[in-house]
Amino acid sequence: MTIENMHDLKPDPPLTLAAAELRFQSFLRSQNLPHTVCWLMPGDVVVSEGPHFWVRKRGPEALRYANARYAEGLRRNRGILLEVICTTEKETFAAVFIPEDDTDAQYRLMGRGLKISCPVKRYSASATTNAFRWSLLHWRYGKRSRILEVNEQPPVP
Repeated sequence: MTIENMHDLKPDPPLTLAAAELRFQSFLRSQNLPHTVCWLMPGDVVVSEGPHFWVRKRGPEALRYANARYAEGLRRNRGILLEVICTTEKETFAAVFIPEDDTDAQYRLMGRGLKISCPVKRYSASATTNAFRWSLLHWRYGKRSRILEVNEQPPVP
């Protein structure tokens, strides 16, 4: 490699969630998914009959959480997964996952870079920002949805 080409090197994973999100959006376009990303936090997804996904939209709070998870993933250096959980017509709901340890990373086939994925089978989804509606949905479907918990590990400051 020549000195002139060194500026073409891009870190993997990217050094910020914003930079990683650009790659993620490109992937979403290639999968014909909405490229508007809404980040999720633990407890933001429940599944009703059908199955039908219900998502709680949190906006800036979820973005801060995703940024903290991403920064933690960089610090741990075990890889970072940006994962599509579900989509509506206009938005893709996603989570930042980081493996707990090297064994977890191996189990999930993760290298030390950025991994991006989406489910093969897609189900219908609806989003809500209404706290009362979300409480009812969570009360009714929360127990059956525990397997979908979005990366429960709290970010380490």
